[in-house]
Amino acid sequence: MSIQSDVEMLSIQALENYAKLHGLSEKEASDLFYQHQVFEKIILQHEYLHQLDFSETAKYVEEIIGTKLSDLILYHGSNIAFDEIDLSKSLNRRDFGRGFYCTVLESQAKDWAHRLYIRSFLGGEYIYQYIFHQADDLKIKRFTALNSEWLDFIKKNRVKGGIQHTYDVVIGPVADDSTMETIQLYISGILRPNEAVDRLRYHKVNNQVSFHTPKALKHLTFEACKEVKHD
Repeated sequence: MSIQSDVEMLSIQALENYAKLHGLSEKEASDLFYQHQVFEKIILQHEYLHQLDFSETAKYVEEIIGTKLSDLILYHGSNIAFDEIDLSKSLNRRDFGRGFYCTVLESQAKDWAHRLYIRSFLGGEYIYQYIFHQADDLKIKRFTALNSEWLDFIKKNRVKGGIQHTYDVVIGPVADDSTMETIQLYISGILRPNEAVDRLRYHKVNNQVSFHTPKALKHLTFEACKEVKHD
């Protein structure tokens, strides 16, 4: 089955489920989905959502429609407990540059926290929830696909370090463990951009939202923090 067909099936299932739960016609539910850009957000996250139980997709849709159109619920996973975000403590040579990284999926943030913890066995596994108030005064870069522009953007930030752009916020796919080999082959010059993009189409990718300036952080409101406990 093609990725496009898979996305369409997941979107239709989410639409029918939402309409049934809320007693709406499919036309009414569809209007809400378009108004809140639900279809676009499912496309952005389909590879990750497809790996989870459908209830996770249903929960994601409820969160999207339940917030203001300009607001976005985000999650951050860490092995360190903190009260305030300090950009100076951010790791260097990251995909979108030094910054504070979040995701739209709580499950993904849990994965991040767990990976950070098992690498050091220090601290714990903490999941932070925020509301991102998107505003016109922010300079936001959005990547909606794995393409040559996205590859070049990552290459500049990973090779040169620091922040190799002037954006307050960057939204797009994450180069995680499953894609890193291809990214490294591209950075080293072994793969051309079109070759790397072709290979990446077969990988499951996730989403990230990165904040790079104090101005951007002013639009990020802390909601909650919980520690994941393991028996």
